[in-house]
Amino acid sequence: MTDREPYSDRQPAASVVVPVYNKAPHLKACFDCLECQTISKSDLEVLLIDDGSTDESLALCEAFAAERPWVRVIAQPNAGVSEARNAGIRAARGRYLFFLDPDDSLSPETLENVSKFFESCPEEVELATYPIVSIRDGKRQRLHHRYDVLRETGVYDLTLPENATIAQATMNVAVRNRFDGNVLFDFAPANGVIVHEDEKYCTDVLLRSMQLGFCAEAEYRWMRSDEGASTALRQPERLYDNNIALFEDFFGRYGNEVPPYIQGLLVNDLSWKLKAGIALPTHLEGSAYDRALDRLTSLMERVDDDLILRHPNLREEHRLFALNLKRRQPLRWHGAPGALAVLRGDALVFAAGCASATLTRIAVRDGELHVSGMLSSPFFAGWEGGVELLLRRRPRKADRGGSADALVLTEIVEGCPTATVKLGRSFQFDFACDLGESEDIWLDLRLDGATIPLAWSVRGLARSAHALRHERIVGSWRVRADLDRSKIAVDRLEGKALQAALKQHDGRVPRWKTRLDRCLIRRLLVGPEIWLYSDGSDAGDEARTMFECDSLRDDGIVRYYAARSGQTAPPRPGKNGKIVRFGSRRHKMLFCAAQRIIAPAADFAAYCPMPEKSLLDFADLFNGEVETVPISSS
Repeated sequence: MTDREPYSDRQPAASVVVPVYNKAPHLKACFDCLECQTISKSDLEVLLIDDGSTDESLALCEAFAAERPWVRVIAQPNAGVSEARNAGIRAARGRYLFFLDPDDSLSPETLENVSKFFESCPEEVELATYPIVSIRDGKRQRLHHRYDVLRETGVYDLTLPENATIAQATMNVAVRNRFDGNVLFDFAPANGVIVHEDEKYCTDVLLRSMQLGFCAEAEYRWMRSDEGASTALRQPERLYDNNIALFEDFFGRYGNEVPPYIQGLLVNDLSWKLKAGIALPTHLEGSAYDRALDRLTSLMERVDDDLILRHPNLREEHRLFALNLKRRQPLRWHGAPGALAVLRGDALVFAAGCASATLTRIAVRDGELHVSGMLSSPFFAGWEGGVELLLRRRPRKADRGGSADALVLTEIVEGCPTATVKLGRSFQFDFACDLGESEDIWLDLRLDGATIPLAWSVRGLARSAHALRHERIVGSWRVRADLDRSKIAVDRLEGKALQAALKQHDGRVPRWKTRLDRCLIRRLLVGPEIWLYSDGSDAGDEARTMFECDSLRDDGIVRYYAARSGQTAPPRPGKNGKIVRFGSRRHKMLFCAAQRIIAPAADFAAYCPMPEKSLLDFADLFNGEVETVPISSS
């Protein structure tokens, strides 16, 4: 390790440790941020730790330090961000240690205000934090839930239950410099994947006094991107053992009573990883999965129910999963007409009056209504009784009776399907029925015979080309998802009533050109059946080959191939095939009017000629099926 700047005798208030590894494009902004700090330069020390950069980072650091006695450069062979920070901690002479990544920044008053806070607060405060703002694509993101607790500048006692959800795990902190007694970064998991070093460092410092300082008059600006190890390593097989080992270390420092703050760290970690799908050992199966999950269960047994029930970042289904991991007192599920309840002992931990029915697709083709959807509720994860869904139809004419048919449900289990404790459970359903006269269609959910109300919603799946509005008019039928009454209303329209409905429906689109395009698409819909073929932008030709063969058929279907500019092998259509330019206005109309889309991948961007936002103006007209062409191995 080479020290590039001689020491002086002064002791500044703030030492800022900046680990640098191949960050040349970001360094000017970082230097400007440090230059603009309002703290006196006589009270400031900046330590630029070059961690074996192979770009011009070291040269830029040395140039910045050349005329600034408050800046020092330390160069070392590449050893990772933790060792770079440790080098800065060992070399720092300021009373308080700050940390700044070179692609992030601080508000100008941060170093001055946090240093003044330290001067005014008790000696027991080893670590002070200040607000961190996540910025992605120039936009400030929602603040972390810890700021629901950290509202005012002051000292927070981490032994109190009301402070359990703070979860300080990021480096928007300043630490009192204890010199030879400083905590260092030392998280070294067996598999070598280090992703929680910041959390362990902050926690190790806080455990010295269990007092957290907070200075509201400062700001760390975290510039989010998809780069870095924290994104690249987000895989359960690389994370799970590390996560569990970290919390086994934290919890293992205590006997039966684990401080609420330490419990909160585990629940916070579990909450965001469950949302991201990386919390559980899903890379394992059978007994190996059970053994791995038992380690998490042993930790959760030491977490208070109250903390799980009130944690602000847990979804309801994840809250029940976390509670259900605590097997010493199992949860009990009760389903009754209009009521879903989960209890632990006599305590109610979940209650709902209904489940959810989300319609994911509505299409009308050849006089048939096609509907797909999903039944969901946090309650389903632990329910072991029967689940039945009936399709009910009632014609509007009073002299005709209704009908009821049981639908086939496909169970979908989140996480490991064979696990005793399921993370989540839902049911997929599909049905098709002939359309005739006006009628109402609804769903009847039964759990062990008890009728459970359904709250309906419609999810616009534009990225799968099945985006939908609540209403569509196809031929003589108007199909409307009446969410307030939890039903699908089908109206048979003719003559003036049909024209009036179409005019009203199209009138909801604000742009006149879009309304004109919708009329032109409807003209295509009353003509011959249309099939549309397109290949992805990766120069594949599977759809083209199929188009050339299919377009020779004399079956009344008009087939179009959407050719991309620069395509090396233009298609040779048969007598019933035509070429259209990919992304053209004609292509967009054909896409909305097509009965079938043939593409090499079920990826929206691979075959849709318009952006998702534009498709929403035509989504109710799209009734086509997407057929995926097998990609050849060659």
